[in-house]
Amino acid sequence: MPEFIKAYIAIMFLSTVAFYYAKKVTSNILPEKEFKLYKNSWYILTSLAFLTMNYWLFWGLSLLLVATRVKKALYPTGLYMAIIAAVPPINAALSGFGLINYLMYVDYLVMLSMALLLVIFLKIQSSQLPIGRIKTDIFVISYLLLNIILNVSGTTFTDILRQSAVLFLSNFLPYYVLSRAIRDKDQLKVTLGAFVFACFPAAIIGFFEAGKGWLLYSSLQSALNQYWAFGGYLSRDGALRASSSFGHSIAFGFVMAVGLGAYLFIQTTIKQKTTKLIGFGIMALGLIAPLSRGPWVGAAALVTIYLYLGKNGVSNLLKLMMGGLLVLSFVLVLPFGDKIINLIPFVGKTDSQNMDYRQQLLDASMIVIAKSPIFGNKHYADEPEMQKMIQGEKIIDLVNIYVSVLLNTGIVGLFLYSCIFISACFLTYKSMRKIKSVDYELFQIGQSLLSILIAIMIMISALSDQLIIPYLYYATVGISVAYAQVVKKALQLNLNAGTVNNITSV
Repeated sequence: MPEFIKAYIAIMFLSTVAFYYAKKVTSNILPEKEFKLYKNSWYILTSLAFLTMNYWLFWGLSLLLVATRVKKALYPTGLYMAIIAAVPPINAALSGFGLINYLMYVDYLVMLSMALLLVIFLKIQSSQLPIGRIKTDIFVISYLLLNIILNVSGTTFTDILRQSAVLFLSNFLPYYVLSRAIRDKDQLKVTLGAFVFACFPAAIIGFFEAGKGWLLYSSLQSALNQYWAFGGYLSRDGALRASSSFGHSIAFGFVMAVGLGAYLFIQTTIKQKTTKLIGFGIMALGLIAPLSRGPWVGAAALVTIYLYLGKNGVSNLLKLMMGGLLVLSFVLVLPFGDKIINLIPFVGKTDSQNMDYRQQLLDASMIVIAKSPIFGNKHYADEPEMQKMIQGEKIIDLVNIYVSVLLNTGIVGLFLYSCIFISACFLTYKSMRKIKSVDYELFQIGQSLLSILIAIMIMISALSDQLIIPYLYYATVGISVAYAQVVKKALQLNLNAGTVNNITSV
């Protein structure tokens, strides 16, 4: 039996277990019919990936399936978040049909943008919330336009169109659609619940990969007869770093950290303590499996911020600190305690050469940035300082999105990019404060979203802007903007209700 068939069988079994618990966890949020739609879509897309035996057949059939399913979904943004991680984003060049070499590189995530987000985008009415009305809109559009403008020199008109299409599909659409399509509290809840739904199979599959030493999606390349730069085996301190359906362990860890933030809200809707703990356990397995320390730091920051923002914040932090010390004491007495300690960020010595490389890369980057600080240099990789940083894989492993943005677009670009997140954080926090005494559940949604946003800002200092990462953080920013609009409507309704009551009493 071919390896990809064995992997497919294992994935289908593990995902069935995951969906069993996902249903229990999201039962108070996802309607039964909607849950089935998400689950069946996930199964069909995974089956198409493993069984069509042809990349373009898989891609085309998936496009048709998703375009059809989005019309059936009661919550289309929920469908997007539920299936965003169903298949690895293996990419291929879309033919130019003899007119040009190729149109653009496409993958599973681009397909979702075309078949799902674009469909919703075309239905959104400009009167709902005109583009540019929110400050975050201005920062997103300005940053993306700056990238396009800076690419004009030194490339062809065709390539500019290609790059613009990529930015539109991978950055703008996830942000804009989720910021406008989500219009009430139920849609917010379903969108977060759907993402937790997506994280459960990813977590269980990833933990299986780590325990078995077998990357289940690695054989998908041969099944589709399509080479991919990602999806290979990586290890840390002798243990396999799982990647699940994300192509890289760092991307996997990033998704699970964001998923943990979503779950912190979802768990408030669960009545059974056992179910709640099982959910936490599954999310924890997904965080552990990739052995990615950047996402661990992000997850720790996320939980700390979430607890501080809630009721009895200081007391919660003291309990967290005491719990952390107890866990650390327990780990130290374990036979393999030293190995665990060595994996802890800023403390352990495992892969310390990576930290040395990143410091050297940062130093080299600062020298290059000083040459063109305002708008950066799109050809920074050709600079002699950066050439010295090329690794054995013939690449410069620039695992810091802030530095990458600074190199490519300079101080202006970094300012606009940072303001995307800062403005979303400010908008979310401002909305939370206003709604706390009116609708505590809406406050809790904001509590999770703000924690996620700050954690993302921390994590992207140790990530590359590729794979699912930009899709997810732009989507999160979009959800935060939508949250602010939902809060605004809720406050207005509360004000109107109060006015009516006052008139009636008079």
